[in-house]
Amino acid sequence: MHSFVRPTTTELYALKHNDVTVEDNPKRLLVTVRNGKTGFRVANTMSGAVGAYERIRKRYPEAKGEDYLFLPAYPNRATASRIIQRQFNEVLEQTGLKHDAVTNTDRSIYSLRHTAICMRIILSHGKVNIFNLAKNAGTSVEQIERFYAKHLPLSREMAKNLQSFGEE
Repeated sequence: MHSFVRPTTTELYALKHNDVTVEDNPKRLLVTVRNGKTGFRVANTMSGAVGAYERIRKRYPEAKGEDYLFLPAYPNRATASRIIQRQFNEVLEQTGLKHDAVTNTDRSIYSLRHTAICMRIILSHGKVNIFNLAKNAGTSVEQIERFYAKHLPLSREMAKNLQSFGEE
């Protein structure tokens, strides 16, 4: 959720340790997506991704740069993807979160990407640069408007942002 990376075999499940760099100021990961849906990109994560990556490193202390981050014992990335999707779906079912009553849709692991993008918009109180967010997520402003932000309410902060001219 903190990375904006698509949970696909060519993005999230293709990541290897060589593709991840921990950075400071602000604390984040630089994640190199080599063959994503929109091609090559380096994505900046949110700070929460750093702790998750550190836990992965502790879980696999002997991991080499060319080892996969997620389910490294499975060289077939489609298999790794299916296993993680199955586990995620089981968690959703067990917690009663599989169905989203607001949108009348079922959640999937892709919902984490949706949540990451929407939460950046919401938590920034309308101040996030949508172009930069789109570029970082490997999508377009149009896609964010059409698929991610269409159900977001216009908060008081966003309304104020719309009426400002850049001053605080």
